[in-house]
Amino acid sequence: MSEPIWLTVARAFDGLAEVPGPGNNPVILNWVGYVGAPKWYDRDSHPWCGLFASVICKATQLPAPGKGFDLIRALTFAKYGRALRLPTLGAFMVFGRSGGHHVGWYLGERNDAFRIFGANQSDKVCATWIQKDRLVEDGIRWPDGHPLPLTGAIWLKDDGAPLSSNEA
Repeated sequence: MSEPIWLTVARAFDGLAEVPGPGNNPVILNWVGYVGAPKWYDRDSHPWCGLFASVICKATQLPAPGKGFDLIRALTFAKYGRALRLPTLGAFMVFGRSGGHHVGWYLGERNDAFRIFGANQSDKVCATWIQKDRLVEDGIRWPDGHPLPLTGAIWLKDDGAPLSSNEA
């Protein structure tokens, strides 16, 4: 199964991180203007997984998830494109978390968790494990205008990494 272009482009940012303390990563803040997100979004300590997903959509010519606030809101992606019954490589996946939601792309799974590539995971772009029961209803999505992929689980070995508990 080949990797969708949006996942390949997202992976190019692996390791990009927030600046600790009062500083901000200018790359993350420049994305606000790039996608047309609200100007009040002015620091990298704001949740930025939805912003990153919108950046990747624009960079790979996928439809935008909306306008304004929707461009930075992870939950917006729970209505994005078409719902899939089962995950597949590169599917957008939306999860609940304390105080909000999280969006990233499916890489695989183990019995209790999905391996998700996304932003604002440990304050950086990376892959992490997210517990399966955090997936929101209809939270597996595929972009409009792209052929539906063959669905099916990608089973990964447990690498011993802990589950992510909060991606904000």
